[in-house]
Amino acid sequence: MAKKFETIIRGGLLVSGTGIRKADLGIQGEKIAAIQASLPGEEAGRVVDAAGKFVFPGIIDVHVHPVYEDNIGGLSFAAAHGGTTLLIHYAYARPGMKLLDTIRSYKEDGLKNSFTDFAIHGAIFDAASQVPEIPQAFQQGVTSFKMFMTYAKLKWMTDDYHLTWAMDLIAENGGLAMVHAESGLVTDYIEDKSLRRKEDQKEVFVKTRPDYLEAEAVFRAVSIAAVMRCPLYVAHLSSGRGVLPIRQAREEGQWLYAETCPQYLSLTDEILQRTGPLAKIGPPLRYERDRMALWQAIQNGTIDTIASDHAPKAKKMTDPFFEAPFGAPSAETMLTVAYDEGVNTGRIGVCRLVQLLSENPAKIFGLYPQKGILQEGADADVVVFDPVFAHTIEHRTQHSGAPYTLFDGRKCLGKPVFVMQRGKGIVENGEMKKKPGEAKFYPTKIEKVKLG
Repeated sequence: MAKKFETIIRGGLLVSGTGIRKADLGIQGEKIAAIQASLPGEEAGRVVDAAGKFVFPGIIDVHVHPVYEDNIGGLSFAAAHGGTTLLIHYAYARPGMKLLDTIRSYKEDGLKNSFTDFAIHGAIFDAASQVPEIPQAFQQGVTSFKMFMTYAKLKWMTDDYHLTWAMDLIAENGGLAMVHAESGLVTDYIEDKSLRRKEDQKEVFVKTRPDYLEAEAVFRAVSIAAVMRCPLYVAHLSSGRGVLPIRQAREEGQWLYAETCPQYLSLTDEILQRTGPLAKIGPPLRYERDRMALWQAIQNGTIDTIASDHAPKAKKMTDPFFEAPFGAPSAETMLTVAYDEGVNTGRIGVCRLVQLLSENPAKIFGLYPQKGILQEGADADVVVFDPVFAHTIEHRTQHSGAPYTLFDGRKCLGKPVFVMQRGKGIVENGEMKKKPGEAKFYPTKIEKVKLG
């Protein structure tokens, strides 16, 4: 006799953005087929015991870069170990590259090599030649596009003319503009002046990228988006001052989203002074007052999402600081660190965590309610999270190709112990159970939604 469910996840505490309830999940095929107080085990091919554990919807990481020490396959392998079941990759169209060709290449790579489901953002580095391709990208299922307002020396910066042009086209086609908001030319001047003075670039790293310049760029992006009537997403917010223009725009009713990352919520410039190039990221790790201001912005709803900004670089502490690249690995540790730093400290509840890591990302990018929630008919993307699992993050247990983690030695309480994607176990007790090649690409869709 055929079993009614392929899997039952038994006795867990199911978490949504609005509450927690103890219930069983019945899973058939790729979908959640039933949620009831108790489902008979004899009706299932397999029973997963989740007693005493939280059951989260699969984590959605909307900010990752599979272009350095981790390719799409490696990044998804590492992220899955941390509870992530869907990644949105930035398709890096470097200067001289075509945006559409890059998107197609990422899609093909993901379908062949990813362990997790995925979607794609366009990442524009050569605005003059790539902005005209934006309308055609929508036909590829890509509706969100990131521009850099900094890194002028690297020739990655999108100036205001091209930023306005991009936002105009994005708005006309029903998409979402995304920005790395730092005032690039001012930053470059301050850095050049510091170099002429022969100052230690590690010691003055934050001072050459002050919070005023993040706030200025946020305000400028918000202003251009308002004029062009373009929805805007501010990535990796790092400062308390940067929160202010977002809060004001929200109060005025602007269509605007804000993201921060676990590293900005848990680390400060102090770790950069200890580890040098390893903690060189952009925007920079700042001060304790910024860390606390970001938590307050999460608490009051100004910040909508937490994402990893996973950018794994091959760096050593002994590398010359100024020449070292920006970026650090963070996808695998995202859920654990956000939970430990947020829920275990009492700064947020577990329901708010699920909003930040699952529900809101799914809603913003048009994946909800197929993704981002535990309900009948949704994809069976599930994370069983043990809140009393005591462990220490160590580089040797991480799965990224990067040679370090900024969280090495951090003692945490809480860890994902079972990760399921569309009804199949991906990671169980730290072991990968899936082969690449079964991932799905999800087109994104931008609609104005009410977030938690």
